[in-house]
Amino acid sequence: MGPSLHSDSFIIEAFDRDLWCPVAQTLFHVRDVGSLRAILGEDTDQDPDLQNGYYLDDAQLDELRARFNVKFDRSEFKSADLIIELFRSQGPDEAPYLIHTGYELPLLLDGRKKLARMSHAYPPMRFNGEHRFDHWAAMGVLHREEVIEPFEPPGERYLGFRTVFYTPKGEEWRIRAHDLIWRAAARSGGWNEVLERLEGMLFGYEDWQNDWWIDSQRGRGRFDGLPFCCPVTAAGLAWIEAAGFRALPPIEKAGLTIANYRAEARKELQALMLECGDCTALVRFNLPGQHAGSFMDLRTHGPWHLEAERIAALNKHLRGSVAIVGCLNESD
Repeated sequence: MGPSLHSDSFIIEAFDRDLWCPVAQTLFHVRDVGSLRAILGEDTDQDPDLQNGYYLDDAQLDELRARFNVKFDRSEFKSADLIIELFRSQGPDEAPYLIHTGYELPLLLDGRKKLARMSHAYPPMRFNGEHRFDHWAAMGVLHREEVIEPFEPPGERYLGFRTVFYTPKGEEWRIRAHDLIWRAAARSGGWNEVLERLEGMLFGYEDWQNDWWIDSQRGRGRFDGLPFCCPVTAAGLAWIEAAGFRALPPIEKAGLTIANYRAEARKELQALMLECGDCTALVRFNLPGQHAGSFMDLRTHGPWHLEAERIAALNKHLRGSVAIVGCLNESD
């Protein structure tokens, strides 16, 4: 659903270019987006719903404070190098702690963050704000390492991938440990909860924060693979149960129809079962992304057709249990 044009939430943010992170935010509500567009001026001509971000000068900030009764005084901030930006609120952050992304530099300097990884395709050969991180590396407060990975062959736009690591002095070992974790993932079937926790510990997150993060990511494809679904017959359902819900059943048809699984897409899931004809249930299964691409063209949205003789090969890569997520006799 698109944003309402009559009641919207916006944020004014002060970004400190010395610390290279936001230092303050104020949320306010707008009944008529048109009145806000009038303050922002002609920059909004191609953005009627204000989906973009906008840098504010002092006059615009004063007008916003007066028009919408916004409590925001830039003179309260110590930094002389502030950028004031306005953008739409994306809703409350569900995390019960500060996610490090965007706050890496002050957290490193404070000792709360033990490792920062800044990655991007190049060119350019710098990431935004790198000069501020390098300032503290030159002062001897932070340790810095750079890794360049050229593409073979080079792409039309990018030549490779560049990663810059920063740690507080004395924590350099974390960069080697991070490399070992990713090498282990490449040789052990992909990323999992244990590796995610180890990486979080290297970054400096506390145990309870890693607990919350991992719980929040379950079922989203990061640890247990991408979620897919397929219709099955009554006989197939019995076979799955006999197999301990660990594999998809063999079929007599030429192929199996597979679709992305989204729990909220009830009508689409029901239509998938009805199209099967003799199917009675829908089951969900999970595949790691690197293996799913061997059976389906993930560049398309599906559904996909998998030859019957390839089901056994697919079963070798399943993550977790096969779950029943729908039956034709269920009520809406």
